[in-house]
Amino acid sequence: MLTSCAKNMLISHTHKFIFFHVAKAAGISIREALKDHTEEPEHFKIHRPAKHLNGQLNPLYTMWETMLLHAKASDAQKILPAEQFQQFYKFAFVRNPWDWQVSMYHFLLKETTNPRYELVKSFPHFDAYLDWVIHTKNPFPKGATKLQKTVLADEHGKLLVDFVGRYENLSQDFQSICQHIGLDIPALPHLNQSNRTDYRHYYTPKTRQLVAEHFAEDIELFGYQFDGTYSPLSCHDALLMHG
Repeated sequence: MLTSCAKNMLISHTHKFIFFHVAKAAGISIREALKDHTEEPEHFKIHRPAKHLNGQLNPLYTMWETMLLHAKASDAQKILPAEQFQQFYKFAFVRNPWDWQVSMYHFLLKETTNPRYELVKSFPHFDAYLDWVIHTKNPFPKGATKLQKTVLADEHGKLLVDFVGRYENLSQDFQSICQHIGLDIPALPHLNQSNRTDYRHYYTPKTRQLVAEHFAEDIELFGYQFDGTYSPLSCHDALLMHG
């Protein structure tokens, strides 16, 4: 069972699966749906420090949260028994990189306790935020990776998971996963949603191209286009269950 409310990697020995949580790709809803069937890997069971110390955010808590929230597939491959990592069904969800940037922008503006809040709040508009993200090595808090592929691929760019679901096809892909691992979960809970306009309205031709250039690895690997369309991943990179 889960020993903490926030996880990045969930594992089920009963149903033999591992879920990796890419930030801002419905991971909270998926964790909630799977929580009764999963547990925290032994290696990641770290004592939870107090969140605040003397009225201030405890830096040890921030370190703990980063380690727990953002274990990558490459980390799991090194830590888990080889047979278990190979045989367990590994999956994750990703999101259109242009939409993902807008979603992260609003998340950082909403979460007032995150260490980037004041900085992001100071930006006059999304364009300034995007420029900062591009020119900052690790812009996101809590260990969230700058590229989505970092969570799911090895150092050579090869995907380490068996299925990559899409945020844009969330319900259908999640039901396909449930069918594959033998779980009957009627529907995902809708958690951590934000109300905003279509992500495409945030972009100018210039900023649209900036994302295309600086997040090309995600765009190419996951087959996204600015307008929201996407192409299938190649079978040698990930075994998709559609069809």
